[in-house]
Formats: sequence, C-alpha cells, structure tokens
Amino acid sequence: MAIDYKSFSDGKEANPETNQGNNWWAQKGNDLADAVHKIVYVLQRFDSSRITQYQISSKLYNNVSLMGLNGYNLSKISTNASGQKDRITYNVVASAIDTVIAKMSKNKPKPLFLTSGADYKMQRRAKKLDKFVEGIFYENKAYELSIETLLDAAVFGDGFVQVYCKDGKICYDRVMPGELYTDWLESYYGKPRQLHRPRNYDRDILVQMFPKYKKQILEAKSATSDMVGVQQNVADQVTVVESWRLPSSIGGTDGIHCITIPGQVLYVEQWNKDHFPFAHFRWAKRLNGFWGQGAAEQIQNIQLEINKILWIIQRSIHLAGSFKILNKIGNKVVTEHLNNDIGAIIEYTDTPPQYVVPPIVPMELYNQVENLKRSAFEKIGVSMLSATSQKPAGLNSAVALREYNDIETERFMVLGKLYEGFFLQLAELTIDCAKELDEAGETVQISVPEKSSLKAISWKEVDLDKDAFVMKMYPVSSLPSDPAGRLQTITEYMQAGMLSPRAGRRLLDFPDLEQVEVLANSREDYLHNIFDKIIEDGVYTPPEPYDDLELARELSLEYYAQGKNNGLEEDKLEMIRQFLDQVDLLIQKATTPPPGAMPPEGMQQGAVLGEGMQAPTSELMPMR
Repeated sequence: MAIDYKSFSDGKEANPETNQGNNWWAQKGNDLADAVHKIVYVLQRFDSSRITQYQISSKLYNNVSLMGLNGYNLSKISTNASGQKDRITYNVVASAIDTVIAKMSKNKPKPLFLTSGADYKMQRRAKKLDKFVEGIFYENKAYELSIETLLDAAVFGDGFVQVYCKDGKICYDRVMPGELYTDWLESYYGKPRQLHRPRNYDRDILVQMFPKYKKQILEAKSATSDMVGVQQNVADQVTVVESWRLPSSIGGTDGIHCITIPGQVLYVEQWNKDHFPFAHFRWAKRLNGFWGQGAAEQIQNIQLEINKILWIIQRSIHLAGSFKILNKIGNKVVTEHLNNDIGAIIEYTDTPPQYVVPPIVPMELYNQVENLKRSAFEKIGVSMLSATSQKPAGLNSAVALREYNDIETERFMVLGKLYEGFFLQLAELTIDCAKELDEAGETVQISVPEKSSLKAISWKEVDLDKDAFVMKMYPVSSLPSDPAGRLQTITEYMQAGMLSPRAGRRLLDFPDLEQVEVLANSREDYLHNIFDKIIEDGVYTPPEPYDDLELARELSLEYYAQGKNNGLEEDKLEMIRQFLDQVDLLIQKATTPPPGAMPPEGMQQGAVLGEGMQAPTSELMPMR
C-alpha cells in the first residue's frame, strides 16, 4: 500500500487546502512538533534499506563473519552473540579501510584565507583569521575528529561533523550518518532542502537544557532504541528531533530550525543560511541521491566470498587434516601398537600398515583467496604491500620509492580533494558560528598554539566580510613522514640549491633536533617578532649591537618593501625606516676601528683616512 506523504497515513486522501504535514515547516505551535515526528517516522520506515546496509557494513568492518545477504544471515546481524564467531576469516574490509585512512590522515589540510586587492590592514586580519581557525581546530581536536569522520565515510559512505555554538564556544561533534534522514525524492540530485536528526536524550539533561518545558519533558513518552518499537529497559531517555529547512530563496523567510519532542516544541528559530550546520565527507558519490557509498559496501561481496572459501578450507582441514593408516584386511596387526609412543614396536604379519596423508585442500582454493584479497585492495586503490607495510622487491632508492608512492597516491586524488573540501566546510561553519556569537554580544576568543606559548586572538581582530576573502587549502606537510625519507628529500633540495641549510634544518623537525633548531633560529625569530609588533601593534623595539645586524638589515628592507606595496600606515613605515637607520649606524660603528688603532695587516698606508688626510682622487669621478 502506498504511503501518502501529505497525510502520513496509509491510503488516506490528503487535504489539498491545508497540505498538513507535508509543509511541516509552515505549522505553528505544537502542531509543528507533531508534523516533524510524523514525517521522521515515515522517513525511517522507507529508509530502512540504508540502515540495514549500515548494519552489514559495520559487522563486516568489526570482523563478524557474514556468509551472505539472505534473510537468515541478516536476521543474525542484530544478535549479540553470533554462531559464526569461531570461523576463521580474513577481514579484507578492515585491512583495506585502515590502510587508506592511515595514508589519507597523514595529510592535515589547513585553510588559508586570501584577500583580493585589500590593504595591509585587511591582509593582517586575514593572516590572523588563519590563526583563529587553526586555534578552533586545535581546541576541538579537528584532525583527530577527521580520522573518525574518514572511518564513518569508509564504512557507511558518509561522515558528518556538526558545528554549533554552546556556552559562548564553538564546538564540533561527530554525527553518525544513521542519525540523519532526508526525503529521497527531494534529494534525488544530492541537494536536499530539509534534514532531520532524531536522537535520544537523557531526560534529566533535557530538563536542564530546557527548564521552561520541564513538565512536558517529564511527561514525555520514553524513547525507543530505533523509534520503531524496540523498547529501552534501562536508560530514561526521550526522543528528540532536530530539524532544518533551508529557505526557498536568498533572503527567504521560510527557512526554519527547530528542536522538538513528541507534542512539544522546545526551540524554534528562523534559518536564513543556505546550508546545514554539518561538514560532510562522502566516500563515493552514487549516481543519484544524497547518501554516498562506503568502501565496505564496495567490497562486501568479495569479503563474503573470502569467508565462504575460508570456511571450506577450515572444515576440510578439520575433517581430513590428520594422517590415515592403511591396514590390509586379514593382516595380523596389534592395533594397540599404533600409538604415539617414541620408538614404538609394531608387530605385524604379511603387509605392514601404511601411513598416508591424503590431499586436504586444493591449491586453487588458496590461490583464489589471494586473488580475491588482491582484488579488494585494488578496488579501494591500495596495494597489498601497503597494507602489510612492505615495499616491492627491487625498489631500494628513494626516488623509486617516491615514484611508487606517487602512482598509488593518484588513486586518492579525487578522495583527497573531497577530504580538503571537508575542512573547507569546517572552516566556513566555524566562521558562521563566530559571527553568530559576536552578533549575540558574546566575546569570542581563542588561544592559538605557537612555538613556545599560546597567543590569544579575539574574533573582533579577525572579522572579515565574506566577500573580502577566498579560502584555499594546503597540506600541513608534503614531505615524507618517515625520518629517512624526509632527510633524503630535504638533502636533495639543499644540494640543488633550492633550500638553504637554515631552511633545511627547520624542515627536518626531528624531535631530538627540536631544541637545537629553536636555538639556531632564535635570532631570526626575535627579529620577526620585532617587525610583527611594529606592523600589528605599532610598538617599536630598537636594535641592539648583539643582534644579527646583517640579517636585521635584510629583513628591514623586505618588510619595508612589503609594507609599501600593501599600503601599510605611514607611522609604521617610519618605524621600519628608523629601525633600518639604527641598524646601519650599529653596522658602521662595528666596522669602524677605534681611534689610534693600527690598520689591519696588509692594508696600504693611508687607506684609512685620518684627520688632515686628503681623500683619494679618480679620473673616472670628477672632483668638485
């Protein structure tokens, strides 16, 4: 029987005038709560195939040996104890997924905010905005969270992180894809306009979050584990649905965000954004629809076939895996002598008994298992050697190994772009939350980790109009992660003249060299701090004779040229000029010998001018 989405009932006619339920976002008061919970109930019923696939993929990754996808086997996936636990299996799903995640998570994309035609002040704000978002990532452990998101996407097809404001802070939460529901027809092209997240909350926590509705929360029906009738027995929870509807147009007023329990609206606001508050990473896009396809689903049939063959091998070895004794009928053999005693004597007449080991498992079965494993890894885009941390035979040079890694990395090019796009979404949602908190009068401040300290940056220092910048992504490190490969690559760059020894030492970043690197770069870091204070805060620090004066002069000229090109304020340019003049005086003072000092050895008499000496003349330069 067809389901009427307008009336949320079987076979009943919808009311064409009120269109109750279908336009749930147009409902008022507690009718909104009733409409939301009805539509979520319908979506859950007709999205059961997706949830079943999630269960299958989860079981395969967690090493539960499924033998097929028929009704009997699927009925086993909800049981706590499986009768197939004792079966030998090779979990190619987990092995392939873990290998890909290990490779991709080495790349830590970082958002970079670029201004277009902006002055120096706007560029400084964009630079601080880099640090601000980096601090939010650091506070919420974004890169650790991204590994879980990658795993969700590989197993289920989609990974989500919700970005929201709480107690004046910007927070990130992992969201399981099985908690989210969209309308299949509406999201046919992959762009749904409504999204629902039903989940169960502890009743007492919900009362603390919404004390105004304490009575309704306490009287609410206890939650079921899947909202379809499986009753919870221990936890006292209430089913809460958080729903979003995007506005129909830019500036539209029909967008909505609401939080409801059955029969009661707990929170409702107008939603003016053209996106949901989720950063979404999709493993593989299907031809249509919103939901992606995970790696576990892509190779699940290979895993099932491996399980079957390994089961055959295990049973064959169990039934015929020991030697047999051939004893001719009529032979007079004392069977008690056929034992495992050392040096046993077997008495016989006529023909001696014969020990034989019959063929147990054909080699074709073992070969087929290896072929299937190889096919699974190739489907995902990695080699079996990568999964076992081995290098191909004959590849010993660093160049050859890098070429081999590049060939394998090309398979992840599209996936890598999606991964970087995920962090772009995360940065955009972070900025949205910061703007919301600032508009609400909250002070948004974050501590950004630097080399040896934490630096506080507030949102007011970095606030930029959305049209004033564009976001780009780049990896934190493109160098090899292992010490030997990193050293080899940096050494080649230094030998080619592409890196100075100072820059090469910075890039090595070995733990046992960290203190050496800090000391070696301390003079340059100190000078950079001086110029940063001039440019950002207008605070002047004069040079000292103990500074690296040549480097100070070089940096002064670079900062001065950059400041002029980017429209730095005149008073700050004057500070840089003053710093440069004082550096020149210190250099001149350091190179001028003190009065009465002997000229350096080998210098001609009169080379150093004293009082009363005439300056040397040249035919090339006319005297005035």
